[in-house]
Amino acid sequence: MLFRCLLFPTLFLLSLFSNAEDKITYSLDHFSYAGPMAILQLANDWHGDMKPGKDAISFLENKVQVTSGNFRFSILSRTYHEFLISNDLARGFYYYNNDVELDEELRIHSALQAKSYSGEGIQLGYTFEISPTQTSFLIMTPTLTALRLTDIIWGDLEGELFYSNTQDWGGTLDLDYHYTKDHVVRRPLNGDYIGQLYGLDFEATYQSEYITAYYQGINIASRVYWDGLPTTTAQISTQTAFLLFGYEYYDDVVLTVPAFHYGRIALPLGGSFASKGISFRSDGYFTAIREFYFHGIEWVNTVSWFSKAEEVIYSVQYDPTHSSSKVSFSHPNFSTTLASQTLDLSKSQQLIVNFAFNYTF
Repeated sequence: MLFRCLLFPTLFLLSLFSNAEDKITYSLDHFSYAGPMAILQLANDWHGDMKPGKDAISFLENKVQVTSGNFRFSILSRTYHEFLISNDLARGFYYYNNDVELDEELRIHSALQAKSYSGEGIQLGYTFEISPTQTSFLIMTPTLTALRLTDIIWGDLEGELFYSNTQDWGGTLDLDYHYTKDHVVRRPLNGDYIGQLYGLDFEATYQSEYITAYYQGINIASRVYWDGLPTTTAQISTQTAFLLFGYEYYDDVVLTVPAFHYGRIALPLGGSFASKGISFRSDGYFTAIREFYFHGIEWVNTVSWFSKAEEVIYSVQYDPTHSSSKVSFSHPNFSTTLASQTLDLSKSQQLIVNFAFNYTF
């Protein structure tokens, strides 16, 4: 709601003070990885094929950004999910949602840590440009972020669980978590619960005749401040009285938000490849639970669009650890990226989708 309310007034004000160097950008950034399941099946009530591995992470951001000179102003929505989950525990969810009956009872020691939030807000950034030499430059943009959070799950559970079929399952769990919707004890809540996220994002680009490097850090120094956040600290059991001991209360919390880092390096190849604008390129995604690396080739070419010569960049890469392929295309007015393990996105454990559109006015 905040995203939509601020968008049109912002565009109107910018149209009054615009100049030839003003630019508006819409961008969509999505990154997801799920060890036990394919991404789309994980979101669809744990249906689909079980996979080896553990843990899951997802980041989604929609942003409208206005650049005027060195200043940047953005309106954005951001959603983040991080789950540290064992494969056995994920398998239990899968069995239950798919009505699987086991010949032998599955009994596990379970542990789950969750950090999940979503909200909308604004960003304000300023760009610094440095030219160490005549053939190189460094661009740095620190950005202050303020989000109004309306949804959060933050905490952990641990205990002994068993499963035979959908009528014979349960166990005993120790809970300690914050939430705006109680998914375990089913505590009824009335009213709205609003928190605030304040943090720092950072971008940097360095380019010379020998290397092109880019870095983006999201939430590199961010905190959530939330007064009166619903909280449960208890032990529960499905075999005796449901709530064995513990209490439900409202807590004033300060939470440290996990950072998300992205880096890219392109090294021009020598010989005839250099004259054709071909470089070796490596991309890295660094999350709180896992690192991801893509390696491949980048090709820079000049094409004519409506009688205007413009530079476009193509890249093809591969992540050998997670068997994912990645393709990218970049133009001064728009860019797009797609990475997946298969052409059928519903079967992929890894999914990266980026899109950006720029308009200069």
